Amino acid sequence: MTVYVPDDLAAEVKAELGDSNVSAICQAALRAELDRVRARAAITKEGFERVEVYDSKRERDVAFQGRQIGRSYDREQLVAWLTPKDAIAVYDGDQEELFVYDSYSEFATPDWPKDFIAEVFGSLGEKYVEELDI
Repeated sequence: MTVYVPDDLAAEVKAELGDSNVSAICQAALRAELDRVRARAAITKEGFERVEVYDSKRERDVAFQGRQIGRSYDREQLVAWLTPKDAIAVYDGDQEELFVYDSYSEFATPDWPKDFIAEVFGSLGEKYVEELDI
């Protein structure tokens, strides 16, 4: 297998990483991507179910297809689902509010408990690293 790297990226890699083993870095990235794809495929194989919740923002019941991928142990009423369109839907039962995120970075906000974020990321084969302000 040959991997093409654009000149501008190659220059950045050389400048930032110097003599690092780029082959090993690429291998690790490919393995991580395979793990992520396999985790997502396992969720999809298990199928989606109809989820119905009351959303106070919309002032009505709403329903969607989802596969549960996380639950908070700090807040009993906090549940996350993966949708068929790869969105992350989070229902906060305490506030009766549904939040929908199109990306992991949108979802991983300081508002959610860290264990909840880590569980969702792990279910999706993503690596979650908690940033410490020390």
